[in-house]
Amino acid sequence: MGSPWVVLTEASDDLEADIIIGFLRDRGVPAEKADSSPYTGAMRVISGMAIEVQVIVPEKFYDEAIQLIDNLEGGSDQ
Repeated sequence: MGSPWVVLTEASDDLEADIIIGFLRDRGVPAEKADSSPYTGAMRVISGMAIEVQVIVPEKFYDEAIQLIDNLEGGSDQ
């Protein structure tokens, strides 16, 4: 059985979550939206509610993912 998935961060919308997920995947870290239903994003837009999107990673990749995100926010991506 694989590692359980944990919440890495919360993005302000689906686009930001997709960017974070793409960034992590490009660096070999599996990442997904916590709720991957294609209808969830549409419901957020239709209802007009500002609901953050959780980005999740396997627990064993958590520390690496945090480091990558910290480096990105600090101006370095390595």
